[in-house]
Amino acid sequence: MDDLERRINLYNESTGSGSSEKCAALSVDSDNAIVVICTPFMKRVHQMIVHSGELVFLDSSGNMDRHNYRVFLLLTHSVAGGLPLGVLITPNEQSSTIKAALRLYSTLLDATCFYGRGTRGPTAFMTDDATAERQALAAVYPESARLLCVFHILQAHWRYLWANENHVHKDHRQHLFHVLKNLVYANCIETMDELYTAAMTDAVVCSYSKVRKHLESLYERREEWALCCRSALLVRSNNTNNYCESAMRVLKDNVLHRTKAFNVQQLVDFIVTRYDSHYQRRMLDVANNRLDYVRSSRFIPSRTTVAHDQITQLAEHQYEVPSQSNTDVMYTVDMFVGHCTCHAGNTGGPCKHQAAVMSAFKLPSWNVLPVCDPAGRKLLHQIAVGDEASVPDDWFKSLRPSSDVDVPPATAASACPSLPPPVDEMDVEDELVEADETLVNRFGAAVEKINAMYRSDPLSFGPAMESFCKRMDSMSTPAAVQSALHCFGKYSGLSRQMAGLKTISVQPTAVARRKALLGGRKRTYLGRTPRWAFTPEHGYANKPGSRHFMPKRRAPHSLSSAVYCVEPLGRTHSAK
Repeated sequence: MDDLERRINLYNESTGSGSSEKCAALSVDSDNAIVVICTPFMKRVHQMIVHSGELVFLDSSGNMDRHNYRVFLLLTHSVAGGLPLGVLITPNEQSSTIKAALRLYSTLLDATCFYGRGTRGPTAFMTDDATAERQALAAVYPESARLLCVFHILQAHWRYLWANENHVHKDHRQHLFHVLKNLVYANCIETMDELYTAAMTDAVVCSYSKVRKHLESLYERREEWALCCRSALLVRSNNTNNYCESAMRVLKDNVLHRTKAFNVQQLVDFIVTRYDSHYQRRMLDVANNRLDYVRSSRFIPSRTTVAHDQITQLAEHQYEVPSQSNTDVMYTVDMFVGHCTCHAGNTGGPCKHQAAVMSAFKLPSWNVLPVCDPAGRKLLHQIAVGDEASVPDDWFKSLRPSSDVDVPPATAASACPSLPPPVDEMDVEDELVEADETLVNRFGAAVEKINAMYRSDPLSFGPAMESFCKRMDSMSTPAAVQSALHCFGKYSGLSRQMAGLKTISVQPTAVARRKALLGGRKRTYLGRTPRWAFTPEHGYANKPGSRHFMPKRRAPHSLSSAVYCVEPLGRTHSAK
């Protein structure tokens, strides 16, 4: 413990923290240590990310060191994903221990933490249904609401229905699960009350007294898990604790590399030296709009067909946007708060209506990727690096100034005369005069050649030309048209490769490591499956000890598939 205290003091000195402002603290009681960490990066997230004052996620995990200490993570959300606010390392998960750790954690913070809320804490915490965590949060942060993760509530209910001691028939489990699910996703409080009244008189529910009492006990806590009861809170469509689940995987994979630390000292050293770098790199990627790793993020809005002239400005920050599917329905968007009256944005979450307003009026938004606000991109860089003067003010301005949301296009174009003006502002007639007339005539001859082929054989060329016209209509940028013209005729449907180009080679042993036959030079087997192959659907021997023994199929980890197939839910870790 003396060595651990010495290391923490050295860390506080290395970060420039004085005696009044520390980044790590230690409390020792009966040879059990409680360590709390709030690095300078985490303090900047506290001060500069508005979501840190609205909603904070808390979750724990263990089995990371030889002494099995518990690691609690506090995170908030942003366009860059979950961002850490603090780390608590405790010897156990008792309520008194967590309470002591949270109070020690509060000593590391000042009045600027939780985006100016100070020691009052955020507006709401979201946790699993862990009694010890919730009791500790109620004691340390009594003004904060305590919400439950919707997924874990439904997961626990499904496992409750499969418990042997409850004696629920298999044919009734799916119905009883949907009874609670309908209560969770009710649109309003009145609807939820009606559903609960109907559930208490349901014949299947009344046939199981334990299940009925279980639903009654859950309904008494409806403010914690019902979505309609949290509509007044800016949870921004965050109804699960997935950010903590992802952060735990980052800690175990990217920081510890799935290797147990020998002791608490080593675990603390890994966290203070490696943990921040992962999130700093992610924030720098978002600040530079390098979003290659983003595939299905909810912050990337879906394509909308709402025209800009259909959006009406009601006030300084309020706009009215028509529905994409029903033009008679109108939604009100408040860009200052980041709120929309639609289902997706009624709690401040990202939606396509906010994206349409941002695109039409060139407004900044923290709910949409990519970030087109130079000031916002600089803020993300400042949070990651910590040096406000590390880059000039115009560092994050776009190469095409008209795409920035905070600078008028005319002002930006005059400020950067060396850059070409936007395409829509070019004089089209001048461009046609300066163009190569020979090239234009060649292109026209190519189009006439296609037209002649279509007239000679309309049945064959008709579908191809229809596909070409659809793809051309979907291209809205000059870059897309240029790319299509460059790639025209280079794709061969027979070889499934770009004609004239070489494929990326791999190492010779890479093919041997593949577990599936992906083609190439390796021959494929035809006819009956060979005996050496492990084929569960064609097992030749089905007894223990045999090479072709078919293992017992594990229970699925997907809650939706388990409910649909009426199967028990598999466990990835011990349930709380």
